[in-house]
Amino acid sequence: MEVRLERLKTMRAVYTHAFSDTPEEDAGKRIIEWAKSKGLMEKSIGTRLFGRNTYPTDKPEPHGYEFYLTVYSDIKPEGDIKTREIPGGLYAVLRFKNLYKIREAWEKLWKWIEESDYEHAGWKKGEHGWVDGFEEHLNWQEEKPQTEWTFDLWVQLKE
Repeated sequence: MEVRLERLKTMRAVYTHAFSDTPEEDAGKRIIEWAKSKGLMEKSIGTRLFGRNTYPTDKPEPHGYEFYLTVYSDIKPEGDIKTREIPGGLYAVLRFKNLYKIREAWEKLWKWIEESDYEHAGWKKGEHGWVDGFEEHLNWQEEKPQTEWTFDLWVQLKE
């Protein structure tokens, strides 16, 4: 797991949020069903899937989860699927494999930021609570066990 710097362009996305006992699964199910209904599941299309926790208080629990699926401007949201933007800018990015290593990966990324010459852009208060960083699911279209899932973690840095 090595950290790299990457500049991300602002991306248009459709978005869903869940606040429940299983927010990741609930929000994920809605966004995947929507993507299937729109024919956006093919890797060749280049659709990207990002997610992140939402915190309605300054405590780690309870939390919700939101998913962002990148789309072109001609794709229109519907129902509880809304349009949002993934903010562009400079990010610290860490790639890892295996969902069960996500806590370790986040700890490594935050430690790298703390020890680097870069500064975190800061937590933001969103519609559903405090948010920061993204978990990009790189092989989300593939039927694989969770130990084979690959992610990039993204934390925005001050310019």
